[in-house]
Amino acid sequence: MRRSNHGAAFGAFICGAAIGGVVALLFAPRSGAETREMIRDYVDDEVDMLKARAADAKEMVEDKIDQYKRRARQAVNEIEDLVAEAKDCASSEIAAAKKTIKKATAK
Repeated sequence: MRRSNHGAAFGAFICGAAIGGVVALLFAPRSGAETREMIRDYVDDEVDMLKARAADAKEMVEDKIDQYKRRARQAVNEIEDLVAEAKDCASSEIAAAKKTIKKATAK
């Protein structure tokens, strides 16, 4: 089987297992109230698990955003340093050119 067929087969298996579980709960020898309570508890547990996963994902995304902000700030600082260095270099070269021009015109 190709990789995509494995995924489809696994998905079908999980779906079948879930449907089988629901059917087993509905036909189990307990009262409707007990069955509804079991289903409610299961759903509540799953919702809590999803909320926890969402909170973890949110925290991970916030950490990544902070990391990228730090990197961006560092890059901006490095660029600012390079610009300042280029300005200093240009100022020195301009001063040297002015001296050369002054000497050339003085002769």
